Amino acid sequence: YYEFIDHYNFDREVVGVAISYFDRYISIQKSREDVHTKDKYQIMAVTSLFLAIKLHSISEDCLIQNRSLAMARLLYGHVDPQEIYEMEMDILEELDWRLNPPTLHMFALNFSQLHPLGDCCSTTTSYLYEATRYQVELAIFIPALLEKFTSSVIVYAALKNTEEKIASENPHILTTDMKEYFEALMEDSSIAIDPTAVSQCQLSLKRLCPQLPSLEYFGSDTDTTSFPSDYNVQEDTPSTTSISPMNVIDYCAK
Repeated sequence: YYEFIDHYNFDREVVGVAISYFDRYISIQKSREDVHTKDKYQIMAVTSLFLAIKLHSISEDCLIQNRSLAMARLLYGHVDPQEIYEMEMDILEELDWRLNPPTLHMFALNFSQLHPLGDCCSTTTSYLYEATRYQVELAIFIPALLEKFTSSVIVYAALKNTEEKIASENPHILTTDMKEYFEALMEDSSIAIDPTAVSQCQLSLKRLCPQLPSLEYFGSDTDTTSFPSDYNVQEDTPSTTSISPMNVIDYCAK
């Protein structure tokens, strides 16, 4: 999923949306024996990604052509397009057209924006979000982790691991007041995140990702990491650029 999305320079949140469609559809159809076959799984996976791209990929002019190419490539040589159409309609009906799920990526963005580090240097602010998102993208590959912990717990645990990394490399920038303020915010009754679950999830994420990339990866405090704004990928030219500077594909390839 991630490699395909990066190739066409789409936002990686599309992967989380597609997996949400896939998991929810499977949970509804689990009593049907014909669902649990390799061919059926492939059709469901391809259709989920196909649907997520259509609904949630960026619609900027520079990416409209890429979106068409991506969907054509997704279908080519895999399954009968008619099967995709039929599966798409089935997914839409079974999910009752609930197609905008809260994703791990969105939690990561919202939590990092609430963090008081956002008032500090832009490099540290970017690192807080990207390192949190990096762990989240790895977590998507671990079904047991997603089953055990809620999305908000996973993201908060990832953010706290990132806090520890920042504190170990630059102990002066993340103050005790900042940490206590954000912890109090996360303990609000409207959020209600279980601190015990967060601690357990932190350990699980550390086993999954023992070493986060260094804060130095983002350069100096006055030089933030640049993101591609007008990147245009050709249909048969692999992309070597990820929207996320911390590319989870590189991690998984090791």
